Amino acid sequence: MTAPAKASKSHIAALVAAILGWLFDGFEMGLFPLIGKPALQDMLPAASDAVRGQWFTVIIAIFLVGAATGGVLFGWLGDKLGRVKAMALAIFTFAIFTGLCAFAKEAWQFAALRFIASLGMGGEWALGVALVNEIWGGKNRAWIAGLIGAASNVGFLLTGVLSLYLNASLVTITGWIHSI
Repeated sequence: MTAPAKASKSHIAALVAAILGWLFDGFEMGLFPLIGKPALQDMLPAASDAVRGQWFTVIIAIFLVGAATGGVLFGWLGDKLGRVKAMALAIFTFAIFTGLCAFAKEAWQFAALRFIASLGMGGEWALGVALVNEIWGGKNRAWIAGLIGAASNVGFLLTGVLSLYLNASLVTITGWIHSI
């Protein structure tokens, strides 16, 4: 397929959707280390820091394995069902199972839900790049794939910046509360 003579609104919308998907996936992956440990403290109050640390490590590893598996699984589904339907299913899987993590009471439940959520994230990664490259094609493929992939790093950066400013704000707010 050759590159479009002029990018249509649908070409741009697909590219923006893929970029935002990868950006927010990177944001979520950067956010998890900040919230995962406190969540595990609530789920494992009697466990030692070493045990909670082991669970944290296992959950991150399970998430990464799930993302890789999801790329293969949803890539295959994209070939069978069509990229758009498989992409919608991947996004749905990620969103629902990420939301269900809020209701996990045990560390193993948290790990299982993170695994299933990561299947959807991996599917979105694979299908997003494939879908955009099918639409744009030609000489743009490498540049666009790189742009989409770089968006996840922007998401990581946003996590760091947000964390930095929230921590500074908490210090200020805590100071105000103590002065009252």
